[in-house]
Amino acid sequence: MLRRWTAALLLVSAAAGAPNGAARAFAQAADSFEVVPRPAAGAATPRTAWACAIAGVGLVAASFPLSELADRRYDEYLAESDPTKVEGRYQATRRADRIASASLLAGEALVVTAVWLRFVRRSHPPRASVVVLPDRCAVYLRF
Repeated sequence: MLRRWTAALLLVSAAAGAPNGAARAFAQAADSFEVVPRPAAGAATPRTAWACAIAGVGLVAASFPLSELADRRYDEYLAESDPTKVEGRYQATRRADRIASASLLAGEALVVTAVWLRFVRRSHPPRASVVVLPDRCAVYLRF
């Protein structure tokens, strides 16, 4: 019976002293380590997105006159009666049509890229960064 009372007394004293001991241990741990702030992932400047958007809209707008030029060259090809000039007119028509198509496709790709850069992509911290302070050096790697 005495053993039970001794065990209960030890258990109560240990439980009563545990929060203070844990608080002291936590305070000691907090004092021994300095909190190093993580660099915030800053929002990327939208300059690249705006440049892509402006270039894309410009290329899409330029594709319409280029397409009209290709149509005029095709009309000239159809109206040509000299057999020696037919091949040259046909090649000029194909070249103008390909340039108009390339301008339209590149412009659309740039506009889509601008939308992705501006609204979809999340900025990430750099893959590797080094922080050098007088008393320590920290290296951060991300894979």
